[in-house]
Amino acid sequence: MLLRKTFRFEASHILPKHPGKCSRLHGHSWVLHVFIEGIVNPSTGFVIDYAELSSIVKPLIERLDHRHLGAWGHILTDVNQLEDKDHHNDWFVPGLPISFYPSSENILTWVGGQLIVGGWSKLALEETCTSYAELTREEFDATRNEK
Repeated sequence: MLLRKTFRFEASHILPKHPGKCSRLHGHSWVLHVFIEGIVNPSTGFVIDYAELSSIVKPLIERLDHRHLGAWGHILTDVNQLEDKDHHNDWFVPGLPISFYPSSENILTWVGGQLIVGGWSKLALEETCTSYAELTREEFDATRNEK
């Protein structure tokens, strides 16, 4: 059986290598879908309790929500350029490298790495209501094994 739980967060990003308007700073109402595949446990009646899945994913969503998703090197030549770096530390996503290039594909792969303990089978990330990326566990594991 395949279960899906949906999570939402707001975040900005910039795609400096993009030939169009996405090369400028902009934001999205991102939607992350986490899929869990498994058999129904006869004693609980669940593949996984949705509350348990939320407890795994929500801390990550809180790290992403109302933050800027990388490409800082394209905005600032030096992070220390921020007038009051300590005050602006909450602009950065904890654990996301400063040099991270925040395409949907890269964000989704990074999210997969953050959710290793979640037992997810597929992730999908909606950047807009008409554009999204999907990542299966098999694709994710194959990418990790190439490194």
